[in-house]
Amino acid sequence: MRIVFINLDRATERRAFMERQGERLGLAFERVRAVEAGEIGDAIAGGLNGRWERPLTRAELGCFLSHHGLWREIASGDEPVLVLEDDAILSRRLVQALPRLTAFERAEFLNLESFERRRFVARRALDLGEGVAVRRVFRDKSGSAAYLLWPAGARKLLAWAERGAAPVDAFLHGLGSLVSWQAEPALAIQAHLWERRSGGAEISGATSIQAPRGRLSLAPANWPFHGRRVMTQIRLAGQHLRRLGPATYQRTTLRDEDFS
Repeated sequence: MRIVFINLDRATERRAFMERQGERLGLAFERVRAVEAGEIGDAIAGGLNGRWERPLTRAELGCFLSHHGLWREIASGDEPVLVLEDDAILSRRLVQALPRLTAFERAEFLNLESFERRRFVARRALDLGEGVAVRRVFRDKSGSAAYLLWPAGARKLLAWAERGAAPVDAFLHGLGSLVSWQAEPALAIQAHLWERRSGGAEISGATSIQAPRGRLSLAPANWPFHGRRVMTQIRLAGQHLRRLGPATYQRTTLRDEDFS
């Protein structure tokens, strides 16, 4: 199967890190050049921005466009593709899990990572054998570093992208019509989260996308952003009501020994 990782030209250390992981796992990784923030002109930025809960930075738009380019390729194919970001630390169990995950025909999007946050998921997981399970995801909001995407899912994402952009993880997890699942236990974790969890990582987890941002002012020009944020919170309240029925709100299991 095709496995790609998104990587900026200047991020040579991260490229080497991903290539080492591929060699250790015995998997062929294909590097895909990431879109630099400085390459995004005002016209493109203006066309994409303004439809989420706050204005996006150029770095966030570059990340979105990098994933978007892959979605276009996946949409025209007939098989799922594993998409990785270059700070994804991968489980040693990934090799044995991939055949079972890619054969799972009920998914359009299958998240492999743990973002160390709770998400709305089905109470029961489906056991795929060999210690791998999947669980239906009803609502999530974080993590775009390791996912399987099927052509049908890619086409849905592309259609939604015509309305504008969002931080790519929020975009992936915010499309309610996308049939999303989560691998259990998690098979990837971002470097900055692994640093926090274990006390160290092979590469630095610092990124410009994770940099702190100031609070959006209440100026009239920002009212549409605030309005969309309020609507998101209302929808999340509806997800909490699901916990009375088929859903639960929990973190994805991650086994430290699979990564150390």
